[in-house]
Amino acid sequence: MTAVIAASVAAAGLVAGLATAGVTGSSKVIPFVATYAGTATVKVTGTTADISAKGAGTAAVIGKGSMAGVGAGNTAGVGAEQPCVPFTGTGAMTGPKGKVLFKVLPGSSGCGDEEGNIFAVSGKAAVTKATGKLLKAKGTLKFTGTYDKGAGTFSVKFSGQLKK
Repeated sequence: MTAVIAASVAAAGLVAGLATAGVTGSSKVIPFVATYAGTATVKVTGTTADISAKGAGTAAVIGKGSMAGVGAGNTAGVGAEQPCVPFTGTGAMTGPKGKVLFKVLPGSSGCGDEEGNIFAVSGKAAVTKATGKLLKAKGTLKFTGTYDKGAGTFSVKFSGQLKK
């Protein structure tokens, strides 16, 4: 059965005269880019930073809408030697054409300036569920952004490829 499927896929590729790198079987690759900005709060208790963010923006395929997320960071060891706070959490991007739920993966962090006011945020988020136009899409997105502790604001950009 596997050989028949592989031969069918190869024949279809030859007939169409196209080769799509990184796609196997019936997978469809969907480029995904999203940008959001809004408000964020971080409450530190001991060495735990509870994070909450809510904003508005636009995401490819699902359109203009909102993003919300919650998470937790570990502030232990943060100081002159280690200005970064590792964090994980969950979130959702919602638009008129669907919703993307994601989980922030370990290794993601926010690294502060010398005063600890402006943080460069970066990491990866795994798409755990998608609806609407992205129904059943999965993948890992990279994100980068900033968090301004004094103003209580953030901006973030997600990019990557989803497969369905």
